[in-house]
Amino acid sequence: MLVWAHGLWGSPNGSKITAIRDSGIEAIAPDFNEMELIDRITLIEKVIDEGDIVLAGSSWGGLACALAAQKKPEKIKGLLLLAPALHYPEHPNDNPEKLIAPENIPVVIIHSTTDDIVPISASRDYLERSKENVKLIEVEDNHVLENSIELIISESKKLLN
Repeated sequence: MLVWAHGLWGSPNGSKITAIRDSGIEAIAPDFNEMELIDRITLIEKVIDEGDIVLAGSSWGGLACALAAQKKPEKIKGLLLLAPALHYPEHPNDNPEKLIAPENIPVVIIHSTTDDIVPISASRDYLERSKENVKLIEVEDNHVLENSIELIISESKKLLN
């Protein structure tokens, strides 16, 4: 099962999650609108309690997924982060330099080199800090990754298998 966390201005029925579902992937997408980061993480933790979950999130949703995976790595099968706002200093991510990938969980990051909202350096720094289990796929796209949908679906399926 894939659990989707949309970005700050996204929705649980946005273009990426719709394409993921249309590809045949079973997915849950909670509504995080108007929720603070800490509340998003708490909701993700409740949703993943069944375990064996691939967490996928875009932008601020990617940050929430990365933080939830750090707290409950035993419930996570894989982590797909799309242009994740890993550099964003908001509670409980007060010190972004401490945020690293959980051990023994495959993490795939898809990030545009030309992202004008979340700099790709946020993902590169996370990769460098984490050292292992993290694959960064750099694409030429925009923050929404609208031209990378097939890649997102492909990487989702790899993590689910």
